[in-house]
Amino acid sequence: MKLYKKIAITTGDRSGIGFEITAKALNELSPSLKKNKALFFIFRHKSQEELQPRLFKLIDKTWSRITFNSLDEAIAYLASEKKPLPDNSLIDLSLVSSEADWVVKAAHACVVKKLSALVTGPISKKITADLPQKALGHTGIFRQMFPEAKLYMSFIGKDFNVLLATDHIPFAKIEGSLRLEGLAPVLQAARNFKKLINSKKKIAVLGLNPHSGENGLIGDVEKLLFAKLPNGVNGPLVPDAAFLKKNWHIYSVFVCLYHDQGLIPFKMHHGQESGVHLTLGLPFVRTSVDHGTAFNIFNKNVANSNSMLEAIKLAIKLTGA
Repeated sequence: MKLYKKIAITTGDRSGIGFEITAKALNELSPSLKKNKALFFIFRHKSQEELQPRLFKLIDKTWSRITFNSLDEAIAYLASEKKPLPDNSLIDLSLVSSEADWVVKAAHACVVKKLSALVTGPISKKITADLPQKALGHTGIFRQMFPEAKLYMSFIGKDFNVLLATDHIPFAKIEGSLRLEGLAPVLQAARNFKKLINSKKKIAVLGLNPHSGENGLIGDVEKLLFAKLPNGVNGPLVPDAAFLKKNWHIYSVFVCLYHDQGLIPFKMHHGQESGVHLTLGLPFVRTSVDHGTAFNIFNKNVANSNSMLEAIKLAIKLTGA
């Protein structure tokens, strides 16, 4: 088992599309430890067996599921097992705990090297806010677990990539946060992102105000933040024209100053056809789908699994598998 990476896949809200897209993505992957050089650990709620039996039939067409009631039980079994696992093995964790708790346990297991990477399915803010410290989303959980780390939400798409300088904060606090932090830390994250995706193109940074402030006529935050940008970084780009197609081939990363400035164009263009969320700054690889729980189509067998498939493939790639 030391030859294979151990990749956790948390499926998110039990009444969302997380388990469906996971099952469909696994159905498209080669069911082989040797080919993937990775063993997958699926975190899902026990009730899923009754709620979505057809998805288990889909998985079982090609994979050999070994089911446990906890991650610790699965790790102990793998450590004690003398025989090699079947090449199409899949670790299936049938759990009754909170979906947010799975993320915490999987992340901790990655830190202590029991697992190699974490792929997360969509989870609602309501679920994560039920944790003792009321985290907002996956990134909120990770910020509480690693308070000293500078974490940034980034998104890898077929045509362009986005990095968020700020994310889940009220709009009224964005400018104050940017003035306090400055651009230096996010630009370093952008350089790391650029290196990770192996791109030699420049980095773009968008302005905050309409028309990027019109040289101070519409706000002065751009004059403060963009007074001296390092080589290889262009900005401030005018936000309403930054994502024109001609710019996709110029820039490796678009640094957006707030959540919706980056995610509206990213999701409008990429939809669920492509797009992977990657958290920069963690001590382990964490990838995720770039969409939400889609409660309205739960168990209708119409969810698009492309983002989950790409998230799993990227986790395999970034762990060196």
